Amino acid sequence: MLEVMILTSLFTLAVMNYGIWTLPAKRDEFTTIELLLSVTMPIGMICSGLFSTCLAHFWLFSLQLAISLLGLLGLTIPRYGRRVASGITVFACAAGWGMVAWTVLDYRRQIDDLRAEYPFVTMEDRLPTPKSTPAWSASTLDEAEKIIGKPNQLFSQAWHLKILHSDYVEDFTSAPGFGVKRMPSSQFRPAKIRRSKDYPEPIPQPGVRRDEIEPTGDAWPDAKVRDFFGFHVGSIGNFANIKSLGYFKNPREVAGFVPHAFESEPKPQVPYELERLELVGLVRHPEPAVYVSEFLPRMTELDAVTTRPADGFEAVGLKRLAAGEDLVANAVGSKVRLLGAIRNMAACVECHGGQRGDLLGAFSYRLAETTPRAER
Repeated sequence: MLEVMILTSLFTLAVMNYGIWTLPAKRDEFTTIELLLSVTMPIGMICSGLFSTCLAHFWLFSLQLAISLLGLLGLTIPRYGRRVASGITVFACAAGWGMVAWTVLDYRRQIDDLRAEYPFVTMEDRLPTPKSTPAWSASTLDEAEKIIGKPNQLFSQAWHLKILHSDYVEDFTSAPGFGVKRMPSSQFRPAKIRRSKDYPEPIPQPGVRRDEIEPTGDAWPDAKVRDFFGFHVGSIGNFANIKSLGYFKNPREVAGFVPHAFESEPKPQVPYELERLELVGLVRHPEPAVYVSEFLPRMTELDAVTTRPADGFEAVGLKRLAAGEDLVANAVGSKVRLLGAIRNMAACVECHGGQRGDLLGAFSYRLAETTPRAER
């Protein structure tokens, strides 16, 4: 379509300047060929504009057409009409191509700015490779990944970052004719790349720290523990936020990654409420370490907060998680301890390494019943 626009522009100049190049017998009359070309020119421009799929092209054709029609009117002016029409059409083509040049230069500036804002960084030194452990069953992993969801690869942030850092966009912005029709489905838009400044604000812990509940309380049946599986997996999805994983080319080239953090407070099912949620680290420390913060876990603050050893309930629960269980629960009265495994999901394997299902860490929850059993 851009080639059609080029030909149309040249045709416009040729037609509208025909009166300058020829000397008809009577300068205030049209020659036959001049009249035919003058009528054909706007028809050709209209047809070209109708078949243009690019909005920028459409406005360019419209601008050229409007000014060229003014040039046609200029041909009716006695004596100097042809010279007026010539000047108008030269301006029409110059203005149109000036619009294209400005658009392309601005587009290229956006690309350069985004590449500087979202450079490739290495992830190799962020996390050691997790130790291989018995994983959840395939059906449980599938269920968890279904709850969390999968990143939409096509036209997602990761897709835009991939195009941004590929030779494809370089070829696009440097190609003759600016390569407008070579961009896939014309769906790449710099403005659609999510800004890393959108990192969630810290969310305070919903309750104060409680006394430890040792694993000597009531043993919950597996069916009751399983009721919290959706709540726990939802917390993992809230924390990991797969939409913000960015573009992973290889462990040394990752762009647009937003560190994990809770975007909202997880809500357990009624009649329970969350009092505290702590991250149990298993791969950065030789022994399990629980990060103690007055905010819900955020990866950006892990190096600044203190850690504590796993308490009695957590130590026993971690052994069960390492053996392949997904949740461990213990209750004393209206207080509940819950320990849930954070597994290596399909979307996590690229950055974390290891195998799908490996144990990366755990969430340690403290819940409280809002309605005593006697009142239910």
